[in-house]
Amino acid sequence: MGDPYPSGFSGEWFTTFGPMTLAPQGEKVVGTYRYANTEGRIEGEATGDTLKFTYTSPDERGEGAFRLVRPGKFAGTYVGSGESRAQRWEGERGWDGVWESDFGRVRLIHEAERIHGFYEGAGLSVIEGQLRDGRLEFRYREPNASGEGRFMLSDDGLAFAGEWRTPESAEWSPWSGRRLQPEPGLTWLVVLEAHWQLSLAESEYAFGDMLREVFAPLPNVRVRQRFFHDAQSLEHWCRELLFLPEPAIVMIASHGVAEGLSVHGEVINTTRVLESLRYAETLKLLHFSSCLVGERALTRQPYPISGYTTSVDWGASALLEFTYLDLMLNRGLDPAEAAAKLPTLISYAGDVVSRDSPYPAAGFRFFPAR
Repeated sequence: MGDPYPSGFSGEWFTTFGPMTLAPQGEKVVGTYRYANTEGRIEGEATGDTLKFTYTSPDERGEGAFRLVRPGKFAGTYVGSGESRAQRWEGERGWDGVWESDFGRVRLIHEAERIHGFYEGAGLSVIEGQLRDGRLEFRYREPNASGEGRFMLSDDGLAFAGEWRTPESAEWSPWSGRRLQPEPGLTWLVVLEAHWQLSLAESEYAFGDMLREVFAPLPNVRVRQRFFHDAQSLEHWCRELLFLPEPAIVMIASHGVAEGLSVHGEVINTTRVLESLRYAETLKLLHFSSCLVGERALTRQPYPISGYTTSVDWGASALLEFTYLDLMLNRGLDPAEAAAKLPTLISYAGDVVSRDSPYPAAGFRFFPAR
């Protein structure tokens, strides 16, 4: 197979709304996409890394814009005719994407002259490689092993076949995979939670249990709850977000201090959490259900973050977060809209409350992607 990355937006893409083919036509870019057994048409003009377009399908029309993040990835939004709210529309091609492989899920990223990626293996494992004559040749490194490998992409871009070996071996072993495409309309709610109990005398309780019961009935939501007990276990579950092809809202629930999350006497700096989510490109929102974590503006990140500037108690945070999540998962608001709406629905979410309020001000904060 030749170079899987034609210039600009031209080529075959796997997108939020099915496979799409784009090609230049005079000064325009035109193409088709196939979603739910129907075919749509797209037409627009590209300026630099941005394609502004209109689209039509048998039951909808609208407009939007794609931004080329890198050769194998675009991010974008669209607005249907008569609608006011923008929705996500993203695409991948070539090696870029999430793959189900012989060694678990693999996330591959094409950046300039390199293709690199991650898989868990026996822990955090990385791939570093380059394209040579259409073949990906790479080195891999696991916590207790390393070696080399090579993958060939199928003509339709839906699978790869390859092999690997250690430095001590002359024999190659197979390593194949297939592309994971997002399930249309699906959003994950992932609750990463510290154990609250410090002794056997305390009753069993977990915030994630309540959230699962509330949101599991929604057909377009998949809820997962996982526990962490230190920085390493939290980073492991954060890295798992790299391997989800669908959008995800992540809530981290634990005790907190201004410097970060407090777990069994250890303080986990929030910068460690953000770094472990660096390539979680489907992340819609990271919410810290932890006291004081929102006290300072967080570092630059490609996804929205929210949290509190105060010590919010269990009941107050539950009322806030059930509403906040419902606005996004059930009412269709994006995180910025939900964050703006929350103080109008629950008065103590902000910095000021009435004198007769049974709840102190929570100091809710929202930091947009930047």
